[in-house]
Amino acid sequence: MTGDERHSSANQEAQGPAPRRSLDYRLTLEIVAAVLGLATLVFLALQTVSAREQAWESAHQTTAARLDGLYQQLLAYDQWRGQNENKHINMLLNQVDNLDDIKDPEERDQFYSVEVWFVDYFDYVYSTLPDLLRCVPDDGHLVLRGSREESRTCDEWVAWSETIHRAFQDPVTCQVLHDDEPLYEKKFVTAIRESKACPAQGGRPRP
Repeated sequence: MTGDERHSSANQEAQGPAPRRSLDYRLTLEIVAAVLGLATLVFLALQTVSAREQAWESAHQTTAARLDGLYQQLLAYDQWRGQNENKHINMLLNQVDNLDDIKDPEERDQFYSVEVWFVDYFDYVYSTLPDLLRCVPDDGHLVLRGSREESRTCDEWVAWSETIHRAFQDPVTCQVLHDDEPLYEKKFVTAIRESKACPAQGGRPRP
């Protein structure tokens, strides 16, 4: 074999494996890219799940805070009634069945203002709860303890239904609701009446 032939053979041997190495290199890159892509998808999926959990937790905390805020307003009202300077008004709240029975105009106006706040508060509670509780009936009717619906309704709505129903056992509260009925949500007024807490014309509740 001449020197030129040996040189040509050596060149062919040197160039022969090159395409295979190129293919192996490309295959390796594709595998790495696929692995990285899969890892990215897994990471994004985990991030999405984490974000959803955080959003749910945040929404749950917000709902709990808003519900607590509603309770706190009612507690503040009870504390106000218990203060010494409000003892006379508190006595009237427990004894008066009709606003006209209060002869002193200033005293009657003060008493009326308290009752208006009370009705406004429960109207606000009633309109707010459907955004916070998933079990509020579509028509907004109250679900009381011992009723057939109690077992199919969440405890939170039953508890609030009882609180609202009990509040409108007071005849003066009923009178204020009746006198100012156009100012309140129709569903709220209907729910009170259908629960038999407050009759259509004010006065004492139906037996």
